[in-house]
Amino acid sequence: MCGIFGVFNYHGDTHAFRQRALDLSKRIRHRGPDWSGCVVAGNSIICHERLAIVGLDTGAQPLTTEDEGIILTVNGEIYNHKQLEKELTAPTVFKTHSDCEVILHMYKEIGVDVCAKLDGMFSWALLDRRVPEQPRLVAARDPIGITTLYVGRVAAHPETVFIASELKCLNDECDQIDEFPPGHYFDSADGQFHRYFEPDWWAPERVPTAPVDYRALREALTAAVRKRLMAEVPYGVLLSGGLDS
Repeated sequence: MCGIFGVFNYHGDTHAFRQRALDLSKRIRHRGPDWSGCVVAGNSIICHERLAIVGLDTGAQPLTTEDEGIILTVNGEIYNHKQLEKELTAPTVFKTHSDCEVILHMYKEIGVDVCAKLDGMFSWALLDRRVPEQPRLVAARDPIGITTLYVGRVAAHPETVFIASELKCLNDECDQIDEFPPGHYFDSADGQFHRYFEPDWWAPERVPTAPVDYRALREALTAAVRKRLMAEVPYGVLLSGGLDS
């Protein structure tokens, strides 16, 4: 559980606001006590509070491409990152061992289509400044909203977008705060949320007819647990005995 905070297209002096951004990000440092990072790029600021789980020594964020044209901050885990690395078509040098860096490189190749390829729990914000006069913010949240994410705006400056893992980063700066909808990505190019998670099983006309296969159910549950044990640190399991466990 990391914490992310960002300001896109800030309406004032971005460098003067940097300390304020750090203070706001510090409010969620309990989510990520292992590292704090901040990148100021043009009129945007991207911050990260890191809880190190994978790539302990090299996964500091925000992550950037070599030319710093793309900047990324992530809260979450990408379970299929090794598979996605193999799908990259361009020769790619990874700067870290983080499971999140693949988002950076896949976005560079396929844009927002990367969202639907991710198997994991995540909230992330990406600043694309490869066209300096038209910087672009892309942010996404996992399909069912396991991770938290909020978007804030200021009525007097509608061009500015705040984004954070928790409300406490936004409530002093924004007069409008919305929960980021699960299974969507936000694109500043049109200022809209777009649904990327479109499973066929939620269609009302689709009624399952296959008989119950308990072996398949057990194997699927085992696989789901196994992929979530991806960690370079000790982990534990707490079971309450309730239905949710």
